[in-house]
This record gives sequence, C-alpha cells and structure tokens, in this order.
Amino acid sequence: MENNLLFINQNKDIIQEFLAAMEGKEEPMAIDTADSGLEAAFLLKKKIYKVVVTGLDLPTYDGTKIVEFLNRNYPQTVCIVYTWRLELAHLKLLINERRVFRIFQRPMDYSQMYEAILDGFVLYDKEEADRLDQRELERTLQELSGEVARKKQLAKGRPWERSELAKFLSALLSVFIRDVKSEMHAREKWQLVRYEKKLILWFLNRQGDVLKNLEDVREDIYQRFQRPDQGQTVEVVLSNVPESIDPDFCGDLHFLAWLLLTRFTMFSSGFTAKVSFILLNQNRFRVSVEGMFPEGMWGAAHENKTSQMITGVTQSVLESFSDRFIQSIEDEKVVYYMEVQN
Repeated sequence: MENNLLFINQNKDIIQEFLAAMEGKEEPMAIDTADSGLEAAFLLKKKIYKVVVTGLDLPTYDGTKIVEFLNRNYPQTVCIVYTWRLELAHLKLLINERRVFRIFQRPMDYSQMYEAILDGFVLYDKEEADRLDQRELERTLQELSGEVARKKQLAKGRPWERSELAKFLSALLSVFIRDVKSEMHAREKWQLVRYEKKLILWFLNRQGDVLKNLEDVREDIYQRFQRPDQGQTVEVVLSNVPESIDPDFCGDLHFLAWLLLTRFTMFSSGFTAKVSFILLNQNRFRVSVEGMFPEGMWGAAHENKTSQMITGVTQSVLESFSDRFIQSIEDEKVVYYMEVQN
C-alpha cells in the first residue's frame, strides 16, 4: 500500500499552506484534502488511509468524531490532530478516550509535522505486518488443527496410526519456524517456538498416558499446577459428570484446562484459577476456566507483541477444539467458556 494521507481543515488557506510545505519532500506520498467533516467522512468510506491529519473545529462533523470513527472502524489508521486552540476538555478526550498519535497546535514548523507523518507511515506498516503475521499464524494453525483432528479420528484404536500422528505433530515446530515470516527478534521467536513445543510434547506424552475419567483429570491438574507455597492455587469442580467417559474425549477436556493453566503460568507464578467441567447432556460438556491475577498483571503482560501472539495461538487452538467458545478478559480476571461435543 502506498504512503497516503488525508488532511482535513476547514480553512482552505491552511490546506494550501500544508500542500506547499509537503511539496518536493524526499518521501513521496499521496495527499487528499477535505475542508469539512462531511467531505472527510465521504472520502474515508471510499478509501483506506495510512495517516489522517485533522483539525478539531470542522463544519458538520467535528474532528473528535473523525478520530472516533477511525479508531472504531479503521484502528490501523494513524491519527494526528492539528488545531489552533486546544481546550482542556478536548485534550482529556483525545488522551483518555481516543487513539491519537500526535497533537500539534498552530503556529508550528511543518517540518515537525512531516517527521510525524513519516513516523506514522512506519507505525502503520509495522502494525500491518504484525497483523499479517498473526493472521498467517492463525491460518496455519487452523489448517494444522484440522489435520490433527482428522488424523486423531483415524488413529482411534489403531496404535500404529497413533505413532504416525506423533510424527506429524513433531513436524509442527519446523513448520512454524520455516514458514511463518516475522520481524520478531530471535528471543521473541524462541519464546513463541517454546510455547509451540509445549503443545507438541503434550500430544506426544498423551499417547501413552490415557486418563480414564474426569477424577483422573482433576488429580493430574492438581499435581501439575497446585502450588500454594508459590501463591498458585487451582480448584477443579466436577458437576454431574459420569463415572466413565470415552478416554479420547476425556483427553480433549484435559487438554483445554491444561492449555489455559499453562498459559497462566507463563504470565505469573502467583494466580488463582478455577476449572469447571459441567455435563450438559450425554455427549456434551461445558468447560470454564477462570484466572485471577495480581492487579494489572494481565494487561501489562500483553503489552509485549510475543505475548499477544501466544495468546492468539492459544485462542485459535481452543476454538478448533470447541463447538462454542467465549472469553471475557479484564485487567485482573479472565474467563474462558467452551462447549465440547464428543
């Protein structure tokens, strides 16, 4: 996508002044202009812009509404505000409730705005590359998850095909290393690959360690994750569950809880979790996993791009195993609801 921007100002002289200042600059860019909020809204519905520079006092549709529209519908677009007068109420709104990259007040040197626009282009391209990486990662994982489900179905009761499934899963790691292109640093990529390796090893170890019922699942979860001396406590609730259950289905239910609790341990050594297995009918279960963390821990951890990608991978895996998937995320508490059909 070419470097483009929309400049919005009700004063046509300022528009011409801006165009003259940008003329002949080293970095080429396509510039559209609008002298009213209505005209800007018309252009924004027709075209995606990397950067939008807007005034606040606009006829028909003020600048804060333009920024709000972009934040909601085109969050990747970088917003810059350029205005004569900046009231305290506007400043609080832009800082606390809107996503604004830079704020400039007239009079000013246009070279400063030019540098901010270039920074905006770089930010847009970086975030777009991250989104593409994430979508590619999720697409690849979804394809692989479908193949895993198919092979797992074929492998039921056939030990030699279980061995083939194990070989297939071990190849997942090299797929992610080789095929997923990313600008991540080596350490970040290592963290992501280490998480993928945890998933693979779980599948491989599961082949010879079948859990026969949910009581076994509860005991296994306690052994793996119950660490009260480290501030890590887990409660497993079984509601109306049958005494016997298909071992493979039991393994799927165990995996959902194991995956989320493993993810929780990567954020904090101290947390409180509650895992509930609820029988809905003969072949359908609801699984809920709640996690409580120290204040601000979840939000702070997700400021890191690697953490965001790993959580995205986790969500994709959960969705592939579940017929229904819902998540509720707050700064201190996360809740995952899944319904799984045998």
